[in-house]
Amino acid sequence: MTAAVIASGLRRDYGTHRVLAGVDLTIEPGEFVALLGRSGSGKSTLLRAVAGLDPDYQGGVRVPARRAVVFQDPRLQPWLRVLSNVLLGMPKARDLGRRALAEVGLAGRERAWPATLSGGEAQRVALARALVREPDLLLLDEPFGALDALTRLKMHDLLRQLCARHRPAVLLVTHDVEEAIVLADRIVVLSADGRLDAGTTVDLPHPRRRDTTEFGALRGELLGALGVTEAT
Repeated sequence: MTAAVIASGLRRDYGTHRVLAGVDLTIEPGEFVALLGRSGSGKSTLLRAVAGLDPDYQGGVRVPARRAVVFQDPRLQPWLRVLSNVLLGMPKARDLGRRALAEVGLAGRERAWPATLSGGEAQRVALARALVREPDLLLLDEPFGALDALTRLKMHDLLRQLCARHRPAVLLVTHDVEEAIVLADRIVVLSADGRLDAGTTVDLPHPRRRDTTEFGALRGELLGALGVTEAT
């Protein structure tokens, strides 16, 4: 495959309600795409179809065999220590697991229990669990939505560094316009009628400052696409 993700004519119905109405989406290898949309628009439905977690769709989806998903909830097993959580299904890769934990800033916490971790630390473990599998496609379903504002900013920096190092294709589902601008190479918007726009390229240098004119203009453009008008 020349592209990491090729979704064509993707449709998903729940009874008589059509959530996805012929979505076409291509993600290139190493490209970071953010998916925006109003609450209930079908963002997570699209991600689950691409991830292979929801087979009940119509249309075509081609993705790499090596892919990993990080959800809003870290989904750690409370009866397993941190390293064992990272290595679920890979019990013999302990050195890889330790290196992954070091990459996310958790060296020395291998034997910690999930209950002792902060929300940000637990999500770092979830990222390590995804990256230890060396995915060609990383799927992120609002992974920072439950974190406080300061922790979220730190996680943005960490994710950007990890993606620059490992170079997976990334699909990030988020409702946060600024998060999408800070992280993504391209931003697509899913409309309320289940259709996807062609996408907006984010041509801003890293690190992306929120107080620049260019950032503000793109933020306003994306909010407008979501049907939101900022107060002046």
